[in-house]
Amino acid sequence: MKYLIKQSTPRIPFFLLLGAFLLSCNGNNKTSKAIPIIKSGVESITFKIDGASHSTWNVMPELNPDRLPVECKLEKVNVQFITDIDSIEFAIGQGDTVQFYVLLKGQDSALTEIVGIPKNANFSDEYVQLHKGKFEVEIPEVHELANVMVAICKIGQLDSNMIDMTTRYHSEVLTHFQAYTAHPAIEIINKYITGVMDEKSYWYYYALKMNACGYLFDEDNGIIDDEIIHKMGFEGLEDPFIKDKELFANFAEQSDFRQFYSDHKGYYDSLVDTYKHLNPIDKMQRWLESKFTFGYGNYHVTFSPLVGGAHSTQRFEDNGFEKTVMFVCRAEPSPKYNQNVNEMLDSRIVFTEIDHNFVNPISNNHLTQITNAISDREKWVKEGDGTSSYSSSYHVFNEYMTWAIFSLYCLDNFPIADVAQFVPIMETQMAKQRGFRKFDEFNQKLITLYQNDPNLNIDTLYKQILTWCEKQ
Repeated sequence: MKYLIKQSTPRIPFFLLLGAFLLSCNGNNKTSKAIPIIKSGVESITFKIDGASHSTWNVMPELNPDRLPVECKLEKVNVQFITDIDSIEFAIGQGDTVQFYVLLKGQDSALTEIVGIPKNANFSDEYVQLHKGKFEVEIPEVHELANVMVAICKIGQLDSNMIDMTTRYHSEVLTHFQAYTAHPAIEIINKYITGVMDEKSYWYYYALKMNACGYLFDEDNGIIDDEIIHKMGFEGLEDPFIKDKELFANFAEQSDFRQFYSDHKGYYDSLVDTYKHLNPIDKMQRWLESKFTFGYGNYHVTFSPLVGGAHSTQRFEDNGFEKTVMFVCRAEPSPKYNQNVNEMLDSRIVFTEIDHNFVNPISNNHLTQITNAISDREKWVKEGDGTSSYSSSYHVFNEYMTWAIFSLYCLDNFPIADVAQFVPIMETQMAKQRGFRKFDEFNQKLITLYQNDPNLNIDTLYKQILTWCEKQ
């Protein structure tokens, strides 16, 4: 998923583009030359790095520039953008910056920039050996600090999707930390988190809590990079810790956060045990890898007892090893349901984050059919705060598919009576609460296709459900 903060930028007419001679920077060599232009008849195009297809790129003229950071694991990497009618490619090294325009449908010009950055993940042979084939669950200390700071900021005390305010632990957080709401660190967070279910506020929130997982406290209570994964947040969003980690560390020291965290270690450990019990990730992994015929080296779940409903996932690769990290909420069984239904209710959250790492790469092979099938977005998504991040046909389809695939997993792993109790709950959540208005129909169609032939390969299943989508 491409997560970027949008800014208002005036449209540049094509006749001005043709005469545009701007400064193009490639490393330290600066020459005055025309910025290249490629044409596109569609908003979703493809980019490849060293020949490997990546996520689709949504052409966004309102961004100026629309920036793609590229990790340079070798001296030079080849970056190629491919539209329905054109293409362009560059050899990018660390420190290089190149720009080009995408002329969308002959009208809107999108200034696009590629930046060569240092390698992000550093998985040593020892690290790979220690983590390969395992799944891990933890409540990291600096991540918990980030959530505590959000919990006492102004919007964090109002937004129940961002912060779970229903627990005794939340009350204890407020009791301990409320006296520090005037600390400069909280003032910084108040500056960026300004509204309930506000898109820009959430991008800062994600950047804060996700990147926090790449930091540790040192012996002097300073916050330092763990040197394993430098940036754990989304592309296009700045890491707040780069600029403000000293301020955050000072908040931790002034509020005695580390003692608070230590005092609650037993509680955190109990939540981790409950999470593992209700979320058998090894079982999910085996099922997904058997259906999609590929897998990942390590699954790592991070959560906080303060997280409400805002979840995300990232994938990192180095030294032939891939690590998938999920940022989710705690697991909690309901007395209303038996063990099987509780497991489905809880594991759907992490499953659908893991699932994106399987669904998205397959979707990249069906971009044209997805664009055609979900061309009328309003038929599939009800506009609102909960769906604003799913701006393209690609993103809408992937969200439908990741959740519907979970129904197939349930069919293969639980008694049919329990699945029949769970599935309507999930369909109501998706269609009525989250705004994916045709999810119940989509889900039932995918279930029917799968039940007709459980051995259907994933490519064929994609084609069949997309054919159904096109008829809608």
